[in-house]
Amino acid sequence: MKKPSVKAKRPQSDEDDDSPEEFVAGKVWDARLALRLAREARPHWKLFAGTFFVLSALFALELAGPWILGRAIDGPVMGAIAERSVTPDAPVSRERVNELWLWAAAYLGCAALMAGFRYLEVAHLGRTGQTVIADLRAKVFRHIQKLELAWFDKRPTGSLVTRVTSDIENLNEMFTSGLVTLGFDFIRIAVLLVVLFVLQWKLALVVTLLMPLLVGVSLVFRGGARNAHRDVRGRLSRLNGYLQEVLSGVRVVQVFRRENRVSGRFAELLDRYLVANVRTILLFALFFPALDLVVNGIQAATIWAGGVDIASGALQVGLFFQFWLYVNKLLDPVRELGERYNILQSAFASSERIFQVLDTQPAIVSPPPERARLPAPRAGHVRFEKVSFEYLAGTPVLQDVSFEIPPGATVAVVGATGAGKTTLVNLLLRFYEPSAGRITIDGVDLRDFDLSALRAQFGLVLQEDFLFAGTVRENLVMERTDVSEESLQRALEASRAAQVIARLPGGLEAPVAERGATLSTGERQLLAIARALAGNPHFVVLDEATASVDSETEHKIEEAKENLLQGRSALVIAHRLSTVRRADTILVMHRGQLRESGTHDELLRRGGIYARLYTLQFEHAG
Repeated sequence: MKKPSVKAKRPQSDEDDDSPEEFVAGKVWDARLALRLAREARPHWKLFAGTFFVLSALFALELAGPWILGRAIDGPVMGAIAERSVTPDAPVSRERVNELWLWAAAYLGCAALMAGFRYLEVAHLGRTGQTVIADLRAKVFRHIQKLELAWFDKRPTGSLVTRVTSDIENLNEMFTSGLVTLGFDFIRIAVLLVVLFVLQWKLALVVTLLMPLLVGVSLVFRGGARNAHRDVRGRLSRLNGYLQEVLSGVRVVQVFRRENRVSGRFAELLDRYLVANVRTILLFALFFPALDLVVNGIQAATIWAGGVDIASGALQVGLFFQFWLYVNKLLDPVRELGERYNILQSAFASSERIFQVLDTQPAIVSPPPERARLPAPRAGHVRFEKVSFEYLAGTPVLQDVSFEIPPGATVAVVGATGAGKTTLVNLLLRFYEPSAGRITIDGVDLRDFDLSALRAQFGLVLQEDFLFAGTVRENLVMERTDVSEESLQRALEASRAAQVIARLPGGLEAPVAERGATLSTGERQLLAIARALAGNPHFVVLDEATASVDSETEHKIEEAKENLLQGRSALVIAHRLSTVRRADTILVMHRGQLRESGTHDELLRRGGIYARLYTLQFEHAG
């Protein structure tokens, strides 16, 4: 049988657009991964020590069982047979019967203790595995939250969900019946080999000489096991990613009647996942019968060699029976090495993907604590100095953009779609880093500030603001310790969101559906403004869009925005030019460049891009 390649190859189909990241190549046995997994488990060494004690006690009882049976056979049983051969008609002596009862009671007691330790084995291993993966899942989730937006831009959400959930869950079995049990299996094999040689070295030699056949079958099998599991994990990740995408856009799917197309694409991905699973199943369907054939061959050789020794009088029946049971106990962990290896390969395939996330270092971080700066209590002078940026190399989004936001001033940014307006917001909040140039607050580069303290200075209101599943209060407070009940009530009044709260059953404790689906667009924006106001921010970043709400709600939103901007430095992304007349400065972006700057009246008199945009909007509005 040809050994499968250990390198993971991407399928050649043109339709297979899985990310290369989903197919992580690696060695058949990766000591580096094993050591990293061991380091993750190290804080829970006491749990693993308890597991080792339970397994040791259970193994000692397993060794005691065959010894008791061997003594019972060679003692009272063979003694009674010998007595009957001399006096066939004589009854079995009471002494032999009592001795047999004692051995039977000892065996039953041993079995009862084994049952108790079996329970402890399952319970303790399960608890240990769940504890380790719970800590690892929390660690991965914390790390993902630290990564910059550019990293998320390149990865489907479903793929990340797979890593945090099923990939980590896949490690549970490794810690419960894989790594720990596999390590102890090697101890069992070594101890049992010593016991077999002590009992009958000739028979033990026969078993040992045939063991390489068993190991060989496992080696041939394991070559393809890891690749098969890696393929399964990659296909599942792709399937989850597409499922998450479709569920997020289910309204669009239904409106444009794309159900059949979406179902077809899902069926394709599901079929690939099925093929990968079937490939794994066929691999095991071939492995286990081959393994059983070799095991049966070893048992047959043991029976033949032992039978010859018994017939010649060189071996007692009870001792051979004890030896036979020990051989079976030796072959059990060897036979299970394939299954254990399967668990490890599946875990390695998952751990590669998990550690790939953990090894990704955030590109946007705070400077070291000794150098980190904190924004001044009422800071407010923002400067963009020759800032350039590109999401993709060679495709500039911003080119040499320079402007400033004086303390307490409102600067509005206008321009056509794709002009770079939102990118300015992303750079100011350090979601991305400039490709060239720098951004400062009161003369200090943003990169010199503590990242958490910097973002705490901003109140952010987006065009489509995000509300989490939970209560209204949770969405407004966002676990900020500086938001008191008094400041929350002031924010609700100033944002005009108090009227929204009054209409909701339960008020501030009213439940909010995922993404705020049970609230209107206007209600969500009023709550977003209240959320920003509750933290009393020094800076305001506002992506304003009220075209999708009625006139009354638009009026409330405009009043709320005026309260939000009052006395604060603000950067406003303007979609409707009628809303920026009162801005202190208006920036006109065009194809990533700052083309015009001035007040509303100045720009109209200039007759440039802003004047044309303004004329087009008002002509369109009639």
